[in-house]
Amino acid sequence: MEIKRITVGTMGEQCYLIIDDNKEAVMIDPGDDAAILIDELNKAGATLKAILITHGHFDHISAVEAVKAKTGAEVIAHKEGKKYLPNPVYNLSSMVGLNISIEADRYVSANEEININDSELKFKVIYVPGHSSDGVAYYNKENEALFVGDILFRLGIGRTDLPGSNSLQLIEGIENKIFTLPAETKVYPGHGEETTVGFEKKNNPFFK
Repeated sequence: MEIKRITVGTMGEQCYLIIDDNKEAVMIDPGDDAAILIDELNKAGATLKAILITHGHFDHISAVEAVKAKTGAEVIAHKEGKKYLPNPVYNLSSMVGLNISIEADRYVSANEEININDSELKFKVIYVPGHSSDGVAYYNKENEALFVGDILFRLGIGRTDLPGSNSLQLIEGIENKIFTLPAETKVYPGHGEETTVGFEKKNNPFFK
């Protein structure tokens, strides 16, 4: 399984393109710059099967419609995303003059398994609200990879001063649902550099 990190938009959002050995792919959080994302997909010679949304803030969803229009990929989000995706106030796009309103094709629940054509593109939905009430991480156990959006960063956590945020909920969710994963699990955040569960559990100042 190949993981490509593509930094997009003015917020420096990290979009991830994950490609299996059969050149089938999922894209996590196409936040902006749809043309760049499509170009990366084409350069890889991959077929995009699904778009996974970690949460419905504008810097993670701005390119969803354009990428879906080009690829026909299924858009998947947590069921709480029904509050965020169509609502420019909740997805914060009204703050930057974008007024984004979209819908997912499929809404999932906590602990649900997402299997893309029975390939190695298998993800467990780990529900960790607190940055937003629709926040999820996608866990690929076989490759010890965790895509966390804005739940957890290297030596940081997501903001909790936004609509639907709750700092206690976020910290408890990270401790109980992410820090219980194997220490070597690679963490791929929505902004900044990659890290590991073990490193954050030991060094993240929010958990000292």
